[in-house]
Amino acid sequence: MAHAIEVERSYRANTQHALVRGDDAPLKLPADRRPKPDPADTSGSVLDILAAFAARRAETDKALVGLDARQMTRPSQWGPYDVSHNVDVRFRLHRFASHLVEHTVQVEKATMALGITLNDPRAVVRSIGAARGAHERRSPRATLDVLDAALIARADAIGA
Repeated sequence: MAHAIEVERSYRANTQHALVRGDDAPLKLPADRRPKPDPADTSGSVLDILAAFAARRAETDKALVGLDARQMTRPSQWGPYDVSHNVDVRFRLHRFASHLVEHTVQVEKATMALGITLNDPRAVVRSIGAARGAHERRSPRATLDVLDAALIARADAIGA
């Protein structure tokens, strides 16, 4: 989780640098503007750390929401690659999701190595969680409230 949070903050800082730097300024984020680790991000219980990660995701969303077409094409640098491997802001935004998926797969492999198998109920819950996550990022609060009320009513009807 420490790595995921660190990379989240780094993605955001690099993307913001691409948006504000002058055309003649270096593509690479200056070292003094790189985010420093925040011990608060990785202290406490697992739920505390997950909450810190969710807060960092929310900060990224807030900082980068509403970019226009021109901003999406702003050049940036990706990792240690030289200038022949430049990317744009759009690529960076897509990498946020890819990074999370990569680590989700790693967690799934680790749980399988521990003997915890992905059975049908776990797979269904994971799919529902992913769909809910997509709604939480894109749907108005009123829509989420309607969906939640319908789910609660269904659960009450079957005695869950």
